[in-house]
Amino acid sequence: MNATERTSRPILSKPVIARGLLLIFAFTAWSITGPANVALALLVALFLTEIPGQWRHLRREPAFLLLLAVVLVTSLLAVRAAWIFPAIATDQWRAISAWSAPLLFFVIAWWLRRDPTRIWPVLGAAALGLACGVLRKSDWSLLPEILGGMRYDFGFAALGLAFLASVVLVGLVLFCPRITGLRIGGRARPGAGWIFWSLGIVLSLFVLVVTQSRGAAMSLALAGVLYAIIRRREARRRGQQSPRQLRLALAAAALAIALAGALLWVTKHRQVEDWQAITVGSQEELSYTGSVTIRLNLIKVGFQTFAQQPLLGFGPGTSTTEFLVPERVVAVDAYQLANAPAASHLHSVAMEILTRFGLVGVLIATLLLWVLLRAYRGLWSDPRAAPDLRAFLTLGGIMLLLYCLYDFRVVNLDLRFFCILFLGVLYSFQLGRVRQADGAEPAHD
Repeated sequence: MNATERTSRPILSKPVIARGLLLIFAFTAWSITGPANVALALLVALFLTEIPGQWRHLRREPAFLLLLAVVLVTSLLAVRAAWIFPAIATDQWRAISAWSAPLLFFVIAWWLRRDPTRIWPVLGAAALGLACGVLRKSDWSLLPEILGGMRYDFGFAALGLAFLASVVLVGLVLFCPRITGLRIGGRARPGAGWIFWSLGIVLSLFVLVVTQSRGAAMSLALAGVLYAIIRRREARRRGQQSPRQLRLALAAAALAIALAGALLWVTKHRQVEDWQAITVGSQEELSYTGSVTIRLNLIKVGFQTFAQQPLLGFGPGTSTTEFLVPERVVAVDAYQLANAPAASHLHSVAMEILTRFGLVGVLIATLLLWVLLRAYRGLWSDPRAAPDLRAFLTLGGIMLLLYCLYDFRVVNLDLRFFCILFLGVLYSFQLGRVRQADGAEPAHD
C-alpha cells in the first residue's frame, strides 16, 4: 500500500469505528449495560450496511442463516403463542429479541475476523469491565457478614456471576505469560502485569467462594482435567511428549480439582442439605428443600409440559413455572402444582427450549451445536490461533455448555452478553479462515 492510498483512506472507517465499539461493548457488558446495549446496536447497524456488498458471501454462511432462521421462527411462534395466550402477549414480543440476541455473536465475529490480534484488547476490556461491575454494584456495608460466611451475589445473579468468574479464572491462568509480559507505550511493564494478574486471581477466587456456586466449582475441575488432556495431545502431536510435559499436565489437573474441592468444602452445609432432601423426602415425591431435588422436580415438570405440546411448544415467552403450571394450562399433580410456581424458571436451558419451542427448538439447538462444532474444528486447524487462546475457547465453551444444563439465564443480559462476546471471538476464526480460502481481502484495515 503506497502513501497516497494510506492518506486517501478515511480515518473513521467502519472497521475502526467497529473496533472502538467492540471495546466499549466488552467493557460495559457487565458494568453499565446501557452503553453496552447502545454499542451492540451500533455494531449491528454497521453490519447491516455491509450486507448489500457482502451478500454473496453471507448467503452461504451457516451462522448468519441460522440467525435469520431463529428470528423468523421465534417471531412466528411468538405470534402463535400471543394468539393462544393473549394475557401474556407482551412476554412473547419481548422473547423474540431475548432468544435471538445470543445469535448476534455472528456480528462480533464479523468485525473481529480480519485480525485475531484485536481479540486480546477485547478480552482484556471484558475482564476489566466485569471487575469494575463487581466493585461498583457490591454493597460493601455487608463486608463483615460476607467475611463471616454469608452467601452474596455482588449485585448480580449468584450463579451467573460465579460462571463468569470461573471462566475469567481459567483465562487468567492460561494467559498468565501474556498478562505478566504486559507492554505499555512500547515498553515492558512486568510489575504492572503481575499486579493486574494477582488482583484478578484474588477477585475471581473471592467471588467464587462468596457466591458458593457448586456448578462453577465442578466446571473448574472439568476444565482442569480437559486442559491436561489438551496439553498431552498437543505434545504428542508435536512429537515433544516427555515426562516433564506429563507432570505439568497432571499438576494442572490436580490443581483445578483441588481448587474445586476447596470450593465445595466451603459449601459443605449445602451438600448436607441436598443429601437430606434426597433421603428424608417421601418415596413418591422429592422434597423442594434442596437445590438438587428442586432441579430434579423441575425436570419432571418440564418433561410433562413438553409432552403436552411436543412439536411447537408453548411459545418463546411462556414460562412453565410462572404461567403454565399456576394457571393449570398443563396437567401436573397437586404436589408439583403447590411447589413448582415458587421457581422462576426450570433451571435448565435445555428444558426451557423443550417447553417453549418443542421439537422445533431441538432442531435449532442441534443446528447451533453443529455450527459451533464446525467453528471449533476450524479453530484447531487455524495457524493464526494461539495455543493458549485455543485452549481458553475450548474450555470456556465446555463450561458454558455445562452451565446451560443447570441454570437458565441465556435470555438475561449477563449470560446473553457472554454468549455474544465469547462465541463471537470463537467464530471470528471460522469467518477469517473461510474468507481467506475464498480469496477475500487480506487481514488489514
